[in-house]
Amino acid sequence: MIDVPDIPARIFQTNSKRIRMVIGSTNYHHMSGKSLFEMERECAISWNMTGNPDPSMFCGNEFLDSTVAFPNGTVVSLIHTEYPGNRYDNCPSNPASSLGYPTCWTVTIGLAISYDWGSTWQHIRKPPHHLVFAVPYPYESQNLAYGWGDPSNMILSPRDGYYYVAMWNRNTIGEQKSGICIARTRHLLDPTSWRGWDGSNFTSILHNSPYHRNNKYLTNYICEPIKNFSSECTIFGIVWSVYIEQFVATIGCGTPDKSKSFYISTSNDFIEWTDMQAVYGRDDMDEDVKKKVTSFNYPSLWDPRSPTLYHDRNYNTIGQKAYLLWTSLGHSVSSDGRNLWATPLQFEKRNNTVTKVATRVK
Repeated sequence: MIDVPDIPARIFQTNSKRIRMVIGSTNYHHMSGKSLFEMERECAISWNMTGNPDPSMFCGNEFLDSTVAFPNGTVVSLIHTEYPGNRYDNCPSNPASSLGYPTCWTVTIGLAISYDWGSTWQHIRKPPHHLVFAVPYPYESQNLAYGWGDPSNMILSPRDGYYYVAMWNRNTIGEQKSGICIARTRHLLDPTSWRGWDGSNFTSILHNSPYHRNNKYLTNYICEPIKNFSSECTIFGIVWSVYIEQFVATIGCGTPDKSKSFYISTSNDFIEWTDMQAVYGRDDMDEDVKKKVTSFNYPSLWDPRSPTLYHDRNYNTIGQKAYLLWTSLGHSVSSDGRNLWATPLQFEKRNNTVTKVATRVK
């Protein structure tokens, strides 16, 4: 079981103005409060991974992620679902795979639902029919880590009424390239309704099980990764900026030359993105913060005024100022462990293009 911040912070507001946050664990304890800085953590477990050892059921190590709340208290969430074959006795004992990841590992995305503002959760359909995104290839222990995972938040576009999400495939597998896929739907409660980008339109079918499908029409199940991003980079969050009138993505990268900072990129349509711009990194940290950080991940943007000013209870809208939420990995669980940080930012623009992002703004 994992009980540490292991996905980006996902935040929504209830009808009683209570803030609720999902911060990612395979056994998740519900968190709520009057503000993000006054959160209470309940002892009861709100979500516990299924831990099914059968990869064709898509419910192994499950992390709640990407919530969307509705006025009636219904909340839907994507589920980042890892299948570590070495943990499920499904990884041959040989030098190439005995240590597990990055071999003996695949990932898919499912769908969960709550009817009580996120206090309790269940699969939206009985597994494996809760599946939303999978590459068209079954688990193979000898392959490098692959599959659609690490989704961004699901954001409702004010321009066309679709919900959009970004997700990441770590390594090329068959005809599916590595990189970031964009998908969209108008029906969040239907896991089969999403369609991925095929290079010219949103037609790719990504919910079909690779264990029960004839791959004769394989190209129908391939998503074309968007350009301008290294395959080692992931979009962890997307918000709509009323200040620059564009979508803003927060990005983390795994390559040595890019892992020392978080980045942003902007877009009008989720497909064409600007070059990544470094926004906050180790060199920007105060010394008392830096000494607790060995590495950092999971960036997202959050504007506490979003429900009041922009009528967005899911905090997917920001103004000129916002907080960069991110997770630090410390030296050990018993000392500085993992921590969630909120760093204030201010955007500056010219012709609706971000020209500068200042940190630690009051």
